[in-house]
Amino acid sequence: MRFALAMLSVLVSGLALGESFPSLGTLSPLQEVPQIVSGRASFYSKAFHGRKTASGERYAHDVISAASNRFPMGALVAVRRVLSARCVVVRINDRMGHRSRVIDLSREAAVRLGMIDAGVTEVEVVLLPKYLIGHEHACSLAFKPPVHLHAGEGQGLTSAKR
Repeated sequence: MRFALAMLSVLVSGLALGESFPSLGTLSPLQEVPQIVSGRASFYSKAFHGRKTASGERYAHDVISAASNRFPMGALVAVRRVLSARCVVVRINDRMGHRSRVIDLSREAAVRLGMIDAGVTEVEVVLLPKYLIGHEHACSLAFKPPVHLHAGEGQGLTSAKR
């Protein structure tokens, strides 16, 4: 009974916040929690506008994209600025020469994170799991810890103490 109430509480609180949940059919019970990579981020200067990226595309400073050596080309990653908790989803379309940085963002992505004046800032980056790609709250959900509900030790799900 307590387990059922806990599940209902989690679902209702999430729905009250306007979040929708992935269907149970899309989640695997053995699904890995995405690894969060912490480090420093910078952004491309305007001088790179129009140059070819490693993917062959032309860099456009007004398009949300990023360069990284730590994530696969074409991957979607969520980037959260540590100081403000602002978050943006970017697609990796280039490689970078900065070994001391985790990611190099397009100017538009940097604007959305509020880091233009800072230039370089602390961020957390996580590869988006497939079930979050295209989700309207993908960025914030990517950084939430998974919900673990534990049944009481020695109690079955159908028995309840009164």
